Amino acid sequence: MYLSHNRHQLLVDAAILLAWMVISAVIFRWLALPPWLHYLVLFLGVVVYSQVTPNWERPYRSPSD
Repeated sequence: MYLSHNRHQLLVDAAILLAWMVISAVIFRWLALPPWLHYLVLFLGVVVYSQVTPNWERPYRSPSD
């Protein structure tokens, strides 16, 4: 139920992160930059993206809330 409720956001997040991975890989190969720097840029990009996007919503309330 949780994933079906957030299906659209999941697809948007996956598409944006996949695009980030492909674009950064192309740029880093084209510029012949070191792989460790690419991994660092990928990691930081994912962290920043997760901080600026809204959280997924729960379609229900748990009894403890």
